[in-house]
Amino acid sequence: MKQRTLEEVKALGRDEAVEIIRQAGVVGAGGGGFPTYFKYKKPQARLIVNCTESEPGYWADKMIHRVYFEEFLELYEAMKTIFGFEKIVMGVHYKDEDWFSAYDENANGLYEVSHVPDKYALGEEKTLIKNVFDKDLWVPRRIENPDGSKRPGIPPDAGHIVNNSESLLNIYNALFRGKPVTTKHMQVFGPELDISLYEAPLGASATELLRLSGVDVEDQEGSLSVIDGGPYLNEMGIESLGEGDAFVRRTTNGYLVIPKGVASKEYGDIKTRQPAAEFESLVDKVSGVNLPLGGRFLKPATPLVSDGEEVSYEQKLGEPVDEGFSIGVWASSSGTVSMRDEDMIAISSGAIPEEQAKSEERAEAAR
Repeated sequence: MKQRTLEEVKALGRDEAVEIIRQAGVVGAGGGGFPTYFKYKKPQARLIVNCTESEPGYWADKMIHRVYFEEFLELYEAMKTIFGFEKIVMGVHYKDEDWFSAYDENANGLYEVSHVPDKYALGEEKTLIKNVFDKDLWVPRRIENPDGSKRPGIPPDAGHIVNNSESLLNIYNALFRGKPVTTKHMQVFGPELDISLYEAPLGASATELLRLSGVDVEDQEGSLSVIDGGPYLNEMGIESLGEGDAFVRRTTNGYLVIPKGVASKEYGDIKTRQPAAEFESLVDKVSGVNLPLGGRFLKPATPLVSDGEEVSYEQKLGEPVDEGFSIGVWASSSGTVSMRDEDMIAISSGAIPEEQAKSEERAEAAR
């Protein structure tokens, strides 16, 4: 992992770039978290950037494009050179046309912006492709295998690679900045909670993020649920606040805070205002992290650290294994390894949670 200029990145070979993406720990930043490096092993004609935020109320994906506009332009130029794409297409909702207007104005043949209906297709890649291309480039419904069996078609069967916005930002960070994946750009929001945008360390506590977002966790114990995702595509994070915890995953786009016992889909029409601020970095501002060495599609990486060892932010903690899908794992916080097994590394950062720090300040002021 090292920093590179645009020309140095463009000079990378395909295999070298793929290995950098693998070592950096890039996976799909939403949905199932499929390992990104594998998508780039086989040449494809087109790269599709999924800029449709997929879920009602989401702002984090769109804000990424506002904050990192120049980085995306550099990345598109590099990706065309390294991977030989004939075309790069950004899929954008009509309602977000103004938000992405800078991309329309700066395309110059490097990429295209395709506006698609203001519907939430729940991150479905095939639906986006149908709205961007003519029928001859749609993903086939079924593909026959050499043994005569059949499987569902996937975007590469039609010559496409589809990535969402944060996955591509993570590729940029790996190739240009030498920065591995240690954080998630995400939001905390809910029907009774103003939206907060964070660059949160992987493995950070959901309860801690709620406190930072203004939730009185102790007062609301037992009355709230925390959904990892949005109203439709999600998993249960904390079924009953105060009982157990959840942790920021590689695929966590947001925490939706709703009354306990109410179905998340009841908030399918949730409206959120544009956040007043950009992402607040919480790196080394949380009390600790719990980092998985593997994941849904991933074989666990080989641990490189031991219990009690002091580690620094962005230190490599796990070496990818050769069999199956596997990626590098890096420290999302400085601190002490408080637990390590074959699947997980926990780091105690020693940082005092912000609410505790404020409480101590108030107590000191009172004294």
